[in-house]
Amino acid sequence: MSPPSATFSDKSICRLCGRQFAKYNCPTCNVAYCSLTCFRSEAHAQCSETFYKKEVETQIQSEPSKTLQERMQMMEMLKKFEEESEQDAGLDSDGEDDGEDLARRFADIDLDATSVADVWSKLTPAEQAEFVKIMEDPNSDHARQLLASEELENERCEPWWHAPAVESDGPLSRRYGSKPELIPVPAVMVQPIPNGPLLHYNICAVCIAYAFVTRRLSVSPLSSLLPEDIDFEEAKHLVSQLVPFLVDRKSTMLHPNLSSLVTDIWSRFKPGQVSSDLFAILLKDTTHMVCPLPVTAVALRSESEEYFDVASHPHLNLVLALSDLTKLFQCPTTGAKKSHVTYKLLFYAAHILSTPSDTLRVLAEELAERSAAYQTDRLELESEFQGGTGKYKRQEGRVPVIEEVH
Repeated sequence: MSPPSATFSDKSICRLCGRQFAKYNCPTCNVAYCSLTCFRSEAHAQCSETFYKKEVETQIQSEPSKTLQERMQMMEMLKKFEEESEQDAGLDSDGEDDGEDLARRFADIDLDATSVADVWSKLTPAEQAEFVKIMEDPNSDHARQLLASEELENERCEPWWHAPAVESDGPLSRRYGSKPELIPVPAVMVQPIPNGPLLHYNICAVCIAYAFVTRRLSVSPLSSLLPEDIDFEEAKHLVSQLVPFLVDRKSTMLHPNLSSLVTDIWSRFKPGQVSSDLFAILLKDTTHMVCPLPVTAVALRSESEEYFDVASHPHLNLVLALSDLTKLFQCPTTGAKKSHVTYKLLFYAAHILSTPSDTLRVLAEELAERSAAYQTDRLELESEFQGGTGKYKRQEGRVPVIEEVH
């Protein structure tokens, strides 16, 4: 999609639905449209299907597989699609066929050793178009069937913060990322600031962005990425997109409550980049990081120690997340030299370590409650905005709860 055109000052009407002001122009037919829904509508299918088909073909043919998991996922989807297409062809009462039998085409192909591009080339144009159409809606029943795979499930690496707190003697049913390396926090920085601003919701926004990037790139921890990896700059770009106050030196943004946080960060996702279900998962991820650990190791610290003992602190998980982002944003050419982003993350870590556990516990409960609302009630975030004003409609009787215990 092309960005909103500056020539739309006359507020032209969408040519596809006729109800909303047009914001975009189709790059193929130049028709004016208002949203992704109209772009994908049947009235515009001649362009949208071609657009998504080209996107998939370009990605498959020009981009190398980013990870083993992504390669296996695409191979599994294509394999299942090929098998289901073969079954559908066998049940076709009209006997219509393009002259090439799927079984014969794939008879001599080792799907475990063949590239995605080679498998893709074996599909007919009609099969490619159908596959692309299915993948346009990952939440559809057909897409979920293609994505369901025991092999993929076994290869998937869960985020580090979901790893069991106590190591088990037996094998784990899932693989988890390793915990990030803790950044050293000077003990002198861990001091309560009675009259300072509440930064908890800003830090929650950072955690939501962190969880999204971790899940989107299937990398845990993010600091395991190397500067030469193709996802290294993408990870930093996505974080900067979702929480620009973290990378902006002069930013004064301060979220006063959870509603402000949700409204802001939701508006920064690109169309189709996140659903209410995924956002509920991100809130649950943030809950895991924010909630103080119930049991921690007790370490005696002398007043003369230079750095604070984070490893035995109940807020360890939250500092681990900030540490991971610190490693990601460290300048690889200067090594230990800190940037303004890493200094800000260090300040956040010190702020968290000086925060009472009761405060974070209440915050975690608030996050969990909002996550459950999106998950169990299928609450759509888009409906909570008032007519394009960007204002969030808060629930009756809901008030910020952090102030009550701080």
